[in-house]
Amino acid sequence: MRNLLLLCLCIYLLGCDATHLDPSANAHNSQSASSSNSGSQSSSGSSSNGSSSSSGTSSTVNVIAPTGSSAVSPVHYVATATTTCANGIDSMGIYTAPYQLPYVTKGASLDTNLILPSGTYNTTVQAWDHCGGSAKVAVPLTVSGSGNTFSNIERLAGWYIYPDQGNPVCSSGPTSVSSPSLDGASGKFYLGPTGSYNNCLWPIRLGSSQTATHFTLDTHYRLSDPALPQGVEFSSNKHIGTKWYKFSVQCSYSKGIFSVWDTAGAHWSPTSIPCQRPALNAWDHLTVNTLISNGKAVFLSLTFNGVTHAINQSFYPVTKADSYSYGVHFQMDGNKSGAAYETYVDQLTFTAW
Repeated sequence: MRNLLLLCLCIYLLGCDATHLDPSANAHNSQSASSSNSGSQSSSGSSSNGSSSSSGTSSTVNVIAPTGSSAVSPVHYVATATTTCANGIDSMGIYTAPYQLPYVTKGASLDTNLILPSGTYNTTVQAWDHCGGSAKVAVPLTVSGSGNTFSNIERLAGWYIYPDQGNPVCSSGPTSVSSPSLDGASGKFYLGPTGSYNNCLWPIRLGSSQTATHFTLDTHYRLSDPALPQGVEFSSNKHIGTKWYKFSVQCSYSKGIFSVWDTAGAHWSPTSIPCQRPALNAWDHLTVNTLISNGKAVFLSLTFNGVTHAINQSFYPVTKADSYSYGVHFQMDGNKSGAAYETYVDQLTFTAW
């Protein structure tokens, strides 16, 4: 009753607008409700932005995924935030309803999958800066069904060899080893070049779908000697009838950047996303988000060691035999001197929906 009387007094004396009382901002106890303004979801299915100003600063949220107004559970959220606050972004979160904050992460980017029951949601992606300001984007969704997720693919049977370049000695597939690993078992791949720039490629077919158009590949990997590889590549692919869409991402240590594959053009397309040689015994973590839209393979975003980067490049497919299958592949690239090395792949996961 006391709160109601205070609210009425506020409205009467100051002309306060009750719509300025932001329930999502109240739910994040480190921020003030008055520092947030609503963003808007675009209808084009591309990235959406929301911004706000508070205490002399302004912040912006860029939602990369989900795209469109429908999704399959688990719903994949990818977003980044920027601010003029000198101390930067403090955290980001996802509201599935007012006062319902199932996910929060520190920093200026998020990349996560939320399991949501079928239904209609007015979700919101919000960011809070260190100056007391915030920004948010409304992401209304209709959620249905569930996608197909394949976990620990490095442990599955069905891998085969496809020498990509030169005449290297390739392991027949991943060999299961307990060390090094993150969860007790990783897959060890071996490349033994017989000349300069020899590559080994290992594909595996995972399933088939006539409706899947969205894909996420997530993996950890570790190099036996980071000084030796020319680069490493992870890829997924999808047939839709006679059209074959390929989503290859290459970390080129010689160039220091990630590139994505233009299938129809048959060449690598560079990005500005950095990819440096890791420290010895270090694990790298890579997540790639892609989709098929308007007859093209669309590279949405890449998250590398916790930092999310938008890609937003798209390419036409090539024509192959009629199929609706999908799968992934891993490739090791040899250097000029032909040095042999091993790569340990762990927790390789692929989701299609």
